Amino acid sequence: MATMEKEMAETMVSPEAGETLRRGVRPFLVSYKGKSITVELPGYYPDNGDEGIHVGHDMAVTDAALRVLKEEIEGIPSPATIV
Repeated sequence: MATMEKEMAETMVSPEAGETLRRGVRPFLVSYKGKSITVELPGYYPDNGDEGIHVGHDMAVTDAALRVLKEEIEGIPSPATIV
């Protein structure tokens, strides 16, 4: 059975600061045992600053980057490379 992903609203109000956050991406550094990868992390961000709120599948890019680093450093295969 297929599931439909809900479309994200373009803006939301920050529960902490009360300011308007807009949907966008920001560079985010993922590190593991001295190696790093920079990914474009989707989320809701203020106009000034990088602190955002991540919902739904936003963190999937960081999970994928961490899997790549673990595979490279530790030889732990990611689900994508297991045949």
